[in-house]
Amino acid sequence: MHTRWRWFLFGLGTAVAAIGPLAAKDGPWYAYVFGGLWFLMGATVAWRTFAMGTKLTAEGLTSHGLDHQTTVEWCDVQGFEPKRSRNLIFFHTITPAAQLRRGTHVLTELSLLSIKKDSVPERTAKHVTELRQALERHRGKCPECGAQPKVLVTGQGMVARLRSRLRSLLGGNSDQSIAR
Repeated sequence: MHTRWRWFLFGLGTAVAAIGPLAAKDGPWYAYVFGGLWFLMGATVAWRTFAMGTKLTAEGLTSHGLDHQTTVEWCDVQGFEPKRSRNLIFFHTITPAAQLRRGTHVLTELSLLSIKKDSVPERTAKHVTELRQALERHRGKCPECGAQPKVLVTGQGMVARLRSRLRSLLGGNSDQSIAR
């Protein structure tokens, strides 16, 4: 998953990388230094932007931004929701956010500029829905997340389970502590 900003930033990085050598052409020594720096900066932005996005795998989701790469395991995710945040250049955006056991991971690479304060853009809502569906598919298969339903205990098993819980609450280890 990615946004259209990815292609805009890729084009911008490519343009800056192309301008660097043009600025250095037939110039003094410092023109070569600055031209080389412009080329390096533009090529870095173009390269990082080309890989920008969120990839869903069997283990979790991998978030590739301009300034980071983070992997979050599905078992650590509790849910997804759209969240207002600020991006790198301080514009208000609405982004999908993963609610984790230990905080929140905002998927800034999927952010969209938002003019309306209280509405979620259609594309962001679509991303959140896709992420929720992927999480549900994982939970349907993973025994570690607690996704598998517990076996319903009836009859004698239920009585034994009740005795066991009462023993642990009362602190006794013998069957004599609980009258049959």
